[in-house]
Order: sequence, then C-alpha cells, then structure tokens
Amino acid sequence: MTTKFSLLLQLRAKELQSQECKISQQNIHIKNKQAEIDAILSEIAQIQFPTNGSYQSYFALSQTRNTLIAHMEILYAELSALKSHVKTLEEEYKLLHIEYEKIKYLDTKEKRASMKALKLVQQKQTDEIAIMLYTNKRQAL
Repeated sequence: MTTKFSLLLQLRAKELQSQECKISQQNIHIKNKQAEIDAILSEIAQIQFPTNGSYQSYFALSQTRNTLIAHMEILYAELSALKSHVKTLEEEYKLLHIEYEKIKYLDTKEKRASMKALKLVQQKQTDEIAIMLYTNKRQAL
C-alpha cells in the first residue's frame, strides 16, 4: 500500500545508502593513509646510520630520514582531515537517519489509518449484506 509518504521514504532510504557509501569510502581512504604511514615508519626504522665513514653518507641518510619524516607529517595531516570529514559525514548521516525515521513513522501511521478505514468500510458492507440476507429470509417466510 502506498501513501503520500512512500515516495519520500524511498528517496530518504537512497540518501541514507549514499551517505553510508561515502562514509565507507572515506574509511577506506583512512586505512590506505594509515598503511602509507606504517610503510614510512618501517622505512624510517630500517635506516641504519653508519658508525664510521664519511660525513656525507651520514648527511645523506639524515636528509632521507628528514624527508620521510616530513612526508609522514603530511600524511598525518591528511589522515586527520579524513577523520574529521568522516565525523562530518557521520553527523549528516545521523540527521538523515532521524528524518528517515520521522517519515517512516508518518508512513506507518498513514498506512494504519488507511487499514482502519478500510476495515471499517468492510465491516459496514458485511453488516449491510447480513441485514439484506436477514430481510430476504424474513420475507421468504
């Protein structure tokens, strides 16, 4: 049974699904950033500074390490931005879900009212048929 809220309810359900997809995509991006950070951390951990040798090799390794650390800081900033974006998306999802539940409630209420009215009409028709049968039976006697 469709009501005036049914189409709106379907639309809100699609919006909820869309929002869920956005959130899951952002979570995938977060996991990818975290994997990049972990890879850089393991790279930094593998850097072995020479105990003896020239200053140039030490300086080159130091520069490489500093570059990796700077890149890691950029990735941490991106990760932070992604996490805040996910929080924003989750807040939007909560609002959409509340709207969806309101419309779902109104749709259910409308359906119940329609069913109640339909049952009342059916009961009146059944009573009318019973009265007609009773009158016909009485007239036949």
